Formats: sequence, structure tokens, C-alpha cells
Amino acid sequence: MSAAAKPRLIIDTHLEVWTLDPRFPFHHPERPDVRPKVEAPIENQVQQMRDFDLRYAVLINPRYYGWDNSYIRYSLHKYPDLFVAHGLINPEDPDAAGRLEYWVKEHGFQGMRFSPIYHPKSTWLNSKQHYPLWRKAEQLGAVFNFYILPHQMPMLEDMAGRFPGVKIVIDHAGKPDLAAPDCWPEFRKMFRLKKFPQVWVSNSEPYEMSLTKKYPYEDTLPFYKAIYEEFGPRQLVWGTGYPRPRWELPMDKELEFVDRYCAFYTDEARELLLGRNALRIWRFPGQR
Repeated sequence: MSAAAKPRLIIDTHLEVWTLDPRFPFHHPERPDVRPKVEAPIENQVQQMRDFDLRYAVLINPRYYGWDNSYIRYSLHKYPDLFVAHGLINPEDPDAAGRLEYWVKEHGFQGMRFSPIYHPKSTWLNSKQHYPLWRKAEQLGAVFNFYILPHQMPMLEDMAGRFPGVKIVIDHAGKPDLAAPDCWPEFRKMFRLKKFPQVWVSNSEPYEMSLTKKYPYEDTLPFYKAIYEEFGPRQLVWGTGYPRPRWELPMDKELEFVDRYCAFYTDEARELLLGRNALRIWRFPGQR
């Protein structure tokens, strides 16, 4: 029996959902005019999880909502047996630590996502002003995931060394720029974080990284392979990005990409990547 056919624990560690319901207005912080034309509501993900035997997912507030985490809160409390949640808070808010505590203690969130990729020249990530935020995260047991550019990795390395009690997930393979003449020197900056046991890399969204934009995105495979070889199977997680409508990569292809085309993974590595590693990061329902 193939690895793909075996019953296994599958956890989507990066799931952004949104609705066109006016009760949840959009407030994109960088592009306030941006509005999605198609919705990807929580109910679509629930059905996807039933169809493909996913046990849990980590809800991530999409950028569309800015710092308003209301729809993620609604989704978490509507389906408490399926999800844990990450919100967004303004990284330049002087009371970012207080906002983190509010969402964790009052609404049951387990972490926050930060996106320095939108601020490529900023140094807020490892500024002293952020030390209280990271100390609060250590106290709360909060998880931070980062949508980050390769040149920003040294700042994240600095904070990982200062605050080892904060679990960190690097989104979408660290966003190597395949269009650059040689992206490897910058990409390898992420490898320095492998020394931190509290850091994981999400080997996700090949369609965003690929230049060909053609499944199975063969131009991305050397990067996923390099991450696997550097970090090892216990520091990897998997995520999809969004539920139906999957206009780029349907769920069956998401799983096929890992099972068939990432041939460098062992069967055990796939088990860890697709689910078991996530149990070491988040407190899922029934696992607490």
C-alpha cells in the first residue's frame, strides 16, 4: 500500500478564509481598495476537510481584514473541534503586546501572523520596541508565523535567539525569488534558523513560488528539497493557503504534490510534514 493510501493524520497549518458578508468588512492595511471578488468561507473548508480526511486546520486571518480578526474569531467559535486560530495585529502598534494578550485570552487564539514582506525596508521585526511583544508571547505560549523575505531572515534569527520560548513558523518556504539571477545566496540565509528547535518551515504554496505556474511546478522542487535536507523532517509543516475555490491547486493536487512529486521525502517525513509535527506547535482540540 502506498504512503498516500495509508490512513494518516493530516493538518493544514495555513488556511485563510474570508466571506463577502458585510458584517465582516475588509480593511487591507496597504491596499484599502482591494476586495476579493470570490469568497472562500469557512464552510468550504469544513467540507474540504470531510472530503479529504483532514483532521484539523490552523486558521490565519487574511490581509483583506487588516487588524480586524472578527471573521476568524467567528469561524473558530462556530467549529471549535476543527480549528485553532492566528490573527493579525499591527506590528507598529505601541500596544502590540496588549493586543496579543487580548486575542489569546479573550478569544482563544493561539498566535499571530506577521508580514514583514509588505515592509521590505523596515526593521520593526527585531526592534527593541518589539521585545515586550515577544516576552508576552513567551508568557502566553503563543505561536508566531512570518510571511517574510529572504533578506529579512537575519532579523528573525536575532529574535529567535533572544526569545527561545516563542514557536516560529516561516511561511511558504521563505519566499525565494526564482526570478532573480541567482536567488540561492539570499535564500540560504533562512538555513541559519535550523539551529533553533522552536522554528519550523512551511513547505507550502509552490504555485506562488513557481515561474512556470504549471503543475507540478518542477522549478520549485530544488528549494523544497534543500529545506528538507537542511532542516530535516521534524522542522517542516504543510499548509494549503485557502479552501475552495482552489483556482490554483485543488486539494487532491496539493496532496499529490507532496506524495508523488516531492520524491525526496521518506514516508516518515511525509507523516511528520503533513500532520504530526503540527501537534508539537499548536494545542488542537482533543489534544490538550
